[in-house]
Amino acid sequence: MLKVFGIRHHGPGSARSLVRALEDMQPDCILIEGPSDAQSALMYAEDDHLEPPVALLIYKPDDLRRASYFPFANYSPEWQAIRYGLKEDIEVRFIDLPMALQFTLEDEAAEIRQTSLADALQDESQKPIINDPLGYVASIAGYKDSERWWDTVFETNQGAKGTFEAVNELISTLRKELGRQESPQTLLREAFMRKMIRQARKNGFERIAVVCGAWHMPVLQDVDQFKVGSDNALLKGIKRTKVSVSWIPWSYEQLANQSGYGAGVVSPAWYDLLFEKHDEVVTQWMARVSQLFRKQDFDSSPAHVMEAVRLANTLAAMREKPLPTMEEMEEAALAVFCQGETLQLNIIRKALVIGEKVGKVSEHIPMIPFQKDLMSIVKSARLSKYWENPEEVWLKATKTNPRGGIDLREEADLLKSHLLHRLNILDINWGRQQTFSDNDLGSFKEYWKLKWDPGFALRIIEAAMWGNTVKSAAAQYLVKNAREEEHLSTLTKFVKEALNAGLNDIMDELLQKMQAVAAQTHQVLSLMESLPPLAWIVQYGDVRQTNIPAVSDLIDELVPRICIGLPGLCVNIDGDVVEEVFQKLIAAHRAINGLDNEDLSGQWQKALTAIATSHVAEERLQGVCTRILFDKSILSSEATGKLMQFAISKGNSVLAIARWIEGFLYGSGLLLVHHPALWKLIDNWVTNLHPDHFNEVLPLLRRAFAEFTESEREKMMELAQKPEGSPIFAGPVEEVEFDEEREAVVLPVVKRILGL
Repeated sequence: MLKVFGIRHHGPGSARSLVRALEDMQPDCILIEGPSDAQSALMYAEDDHLEPPVALLIYKPDDLRRASYFPFANYSPEWQAIRYGLKEDIEVRFIDLPMALQFTLEDEAAEIRQTSLADALQDESQKPIINDPLGYVASIAGYKDSERWWDTVFETNQGAKGTFEAVNELISTLRKELGRQESPQTLLREAFMRKMIRQARKNGFERIAVVCGAWHMPVLQDVDQFKVGSDNALLKGIKRTKVSVSWIPWSYEQLANQSGYGAGVVSPAWYDLLFEKHDEVVTQWMARVSQLFRKQDFDSSPAHVMEAVRLANTLAAMREKPLPTMEEMEEAALAVFCQGETLQLNIIRKALVIGEKVGKVSEHIPMIPFQKDLMSIVKSARLSKYWENPEEVWLKATKTNPRGGIDLREEADLLKSHLLHRLNILDINWGRQQTFSDNDLGSFKEYWKLKWDPGFALRIIEAAMWGNTVKSAAAQYLVKNAREEEHLSTLTKFVKEALNAGLNDIMDELLQKMQAVAAQTHQVLSLMESLPPLAWIVQYGDVRQTNIPAVSDLIDELVPRICIGLPGLCVNIDGDVVEEVFQKLIAAHRAINGLDNEDLSGQWQKALTAIATSHVAEERLQGVCTRILFDKSILSSEATGKLMQFAISKGNSVLAIARWIEGFLYGSGLLLVHHPALWKLIDNWVTNLHPDHFNEVLPLLRRAFAEFTESEREKMMELAQKPEGSPIFAGPVEEVEFDEEREAVVLPVVKRILGL
């Protein structure tokens, strides 16, 4: 006896009907639509530690870009059939076309060209029937799409005995009457499934149950009407490729069709509740909405639950539905709980319609060495509670410290940091480092947000190609990328990543590559771009218990070359190039300033002086170099005033003057507030501008002054409003003598706070 049960993938009603039908039939063999080369993974489905949602991952070991996922929820009919068969000690087999063949067909771009009936139709009104038969049936029944129609007719029922007969009759009629030409892949799959059914018969099984997608039901039920030779001819000549298979965790978010999974469902969490609590599903769901709202500090009470349940049931009755579907549930929740606010409804959809559930994979399922090492480190670093968590959470967050943070001086926290950085190198972005200021990058603290993505399962397998441990894989992958890289700035980034990840063993090779590339690099901008990360390594290497003298040696080579080439770079440039040079000049200045190296600082100051006093350098760069030299007390107020007078003299164009002032005003506005002579020079220049010239330079001046703080701008406004000739300051500033005794008391405390 052969019975074919046409189901909807991930349908709770189909699952209930299927379990009841299998109990009545008592088959001795269950054949399930699923890649036959995943058969070896079926034995692990009996393990109670394998908790849906999970997915079969089938991939090519020699090309990990080629992989397919086959997800299962607890309410998936196929999952229920597997569990029933294993529990009752019944033979369970996957019978769909092996991925070993499907990958080959895709790789070779094999096509079976056939003329589609839809292309030959002259009656345009019939095309929707051909393209989406079930959708067309749903529209006749008054539904917007096949999802809502199938949900109402089949998934909300309790598992009626006549379900599969009705589905079979419907699909058989559609396939026969429409005469639709199926795709080559569908024909191959159906031919292979018929072959597997025949094989089960040859093996002596007498009561065979076949579980497949409803559309395949007619061509598998009438297997004897298809010639063996024709099916074999379709499958002949397709070469197999090597594949591997494993179980991986999945999530309801991934299962939802919004995530792009073709056989997904709109409401995974709702279907879960519908399967588990069918008789109480409306009350249970509304109660969960109430609990969710109380956690979100929204108004909610038992009265809301009762009213929402009553409204959902009333809507279902008015629409002649046996049970409220998600449409009625959402409408009732929107009216009663959300008071018409769709923003609150989105919160419900995320938590209770789609859901945030993530499955678990048994430890007994064989792991590759890399995965074993990864899980061991996750456990040692005390990160187990974050693993496979689909919610984005702050690492080590508490109620009093919601952003958490790890301390690199603690061994367990340093291990956390190394692991997360190594995974990021391998493109497994489980953690994303958060920074709130530049100072965060050099402190003993790191802040991370963690979020699990089921797609990491394949990336973990892919990463295993580079090593059997997380550390060795990250090191080999970084070295491989460095050997192929010829850009100095990217190599500098690699060195910083290696330092963050604690990969000190490869540091020498990375630095040797950098030195080789730097020796051949003549572009000053490229040299400047690589300088800040290297300076960061020298400054904060001790934070990660790392001392790398070779980095200092490399900086000693780069800075003189930058200082020699920079003044010439600032001549005859404009537009975007000026902005790029400006930003990299500022960054390089901060880097050199932070190194506290007198020799390098002296060379840098000479280069800045050459630009500031140049008559041909770009004006904005002249201005910012003048400002830097003034802030460092290299230029006195008098010398700075002379340079400003020359820059704003009438011989220069208005735009050139405005660009110089924009560069000079970069940074703090206190410069103008506390130096009356400089303020007066700029004030007089602006006052004497022709109205047409003023409108021309206004955008540049606005951009410059916009960087100042509100208090600085208010003080400048006060200065600008003073009558001409009046003193800017009310009186002389009283000088305070420096107290060395107080310094001796305070300085040690400040150093301790800064971790120096």
